[in-house]
Amino acid sequence: MKRISIFRRPPADPASLASSARSISLVGLIAIVALVILLSGCAGLKSHVGDAQEVAGSSGRTTLTIELFDRNNAPQGASPITDNFMTRYIQEQFGDPNGLDIKFVTVPRSEEEEKLNVLMMAGQAPDIIFTYNDQLVHNFITKNLLVDLGPLLEQHGPELKRLLGEDVLRYGRFEGKQYAIPAKRVLTAQSTTFIREDWLEQAGLPLPATTEQFYEALQAFKTMGLGRFGEHNVPYGYVDPFHTQPLLYSFLDWARISEEDRFASPAWLLPGSREAYRFLNKLYHEGLIDPDFALQMDKDTHQFQKNLVNGRIGAATPNTNEPVYMGYLAELQSNDPKARLTPIDPFTTPQGKRPKPVLPQNGMYIMVPRSSANAEAAIRYLNWMAEPEHYLTLQNGILGVTYEMVDGLPVALDNEESNRMLYNYFDYCILLNGKFVHPTDEALNRKANASDPRYESFTVKSIEYAMHDTVAPLRIDAMIPSEIKYAGILEAKVNEMFVKIITADPEAFDDVVDREFEDYMRLGGAQVIEDKREAYRREHGKPR
Repeated sequence: MKRISIFRRPPADPASLASSARSISLVGLIAIVALVILLSGCAGLKSHVGDAQEVAGSSGRTTLTIELFDRNNAPQGASPITDNFMTRYIQEQFGDPNGLDIKFVTVPRSEEEEKLNVLMMAGQAPDIIFTYNDQLVHNFITKNLLVDLGPLLEQHGPELKRLLGEDVLRYGRFEGKQYAIPAKRVLTAQSTTFIREDWLEQAGLPLPATTEQFYEALQAFKTMGLGRFGEHNVPYGYVDPFHTQPLLYSFLDWARISEEDRFASPAWLLPGSREAYRFLNKLYHEGLIDPDFALQMDKDTHQFQKNLVNGRIGAATPNTNEPVYMGYLAELQSNDPKARLTPIDPFTTPQGKRPKPVLPQNGMYIMVPRSSANAEAAIRYLNWMAEPEHYLTLQNGILGVTYEMVDGLPVALDNEESNRMLYNYFDYCILLNGKFVHPTDEALNRKANASDPRYESFTVKSIEYAMHDTVAPLRIDAMIPSEIKYAGILEAKVNEMFVKIITADPEAFDDVVDREFEDYMRLGGAQVIEDKREAYRREHGKPR
């Protein structure tokens, strides 16, 4: 393995590369000559990788641009996200040997869908883009904005195919074409509730095991004014449509819900959902959730973390193990060594079940715009990342500096270098959602994700509770035109509706719910639900 210059700033442009007297390999020169000959003889032809075609500059190097989430969460002393160990490793281990300059293009995480859509419509998106939003992917496909990566995957992606396998790759296939390379989701656990156990002890309460006990704990947190903020504390934080799904699922009447209903209807339209929102409405009016929750939904994604590490939050339901991998559990305990966050699984049905959604096997959709001239280089890059040597480094850093191997597992070291280097490793290792060490041993992968000895118990319990009584997502191969057409309108409506229902006057609650649901259906929801039902029946061979 090539030695990595961890603290050296890589050259920023082709001119500085030339001045540093880096040589181009014979293979690279032959490829460039062949490209020039091909272009001069076939100038009228369009490349299969897109409508744009670039000729290498005078240095003989091409720039491969890659989207990078900016989460605005760098710890003190961390290097810039576009110039750090990860970016230098990628440049030196992939870029230099292939005659490429790697450039990361930052996109704010909280605005990524809007920004990406603008870049795509303008033909200015990076060579490698990604999103978690399948409707955005469908929209790009219908507008013919994406490269079919299937042929390139066959030719240049053997490691990629081996790592992801057909079970994951199929999620990126639409209408018979491989428009996306889906990331592999190592753990499908979606979300886990935690609570301040030290606050419970002050209140003389046990860890909540039911929804009613959870409610009693929130009441105690507020009436006793626990935490640094006293009566201004937030007993239950992170309230939005996504992070309240475990609570919502516990209110649903599953005996009256078919698989077709689950596929076609939003969860908040299923039998029992109204009572879940009535419960949240009660929490709001009793001051048990953040009065400013509406200002944070999809807008200020860091306010929850700030409130938590400053001792204002009593409980929440974030992404599973998020407090560990985003670093805010460590920050909380640094601010308050007595603080204890403990995973719980409190939301129960009358039958004692704890249903909750899990994530699909795929993570983000990784794509190449048709405006890119570098689709082959993009697939080569992802194939390089799929090699164990490289994803091990991108997920764990430097052996002996940020991690050590213990019984075949990478274990993070508790030091400042590790904290500064690895806080956003997943934004570089985009092929994998979660630490990955073995293709078939799920127990070993769970253990790898709990490898930080400080928080091993927290991680193990978080994953365990998130996988209780899970309800798997449903998928069909067909794209649904009405869903693509109305996606933006209906997504905005869901957020608006959520806020109006949670904050409604309790006396007018049912009227508000009826009005908002009717408005959703009028804005295209009814058409989408009907079309999804028809698509489900066609794929499953069921008559109308």
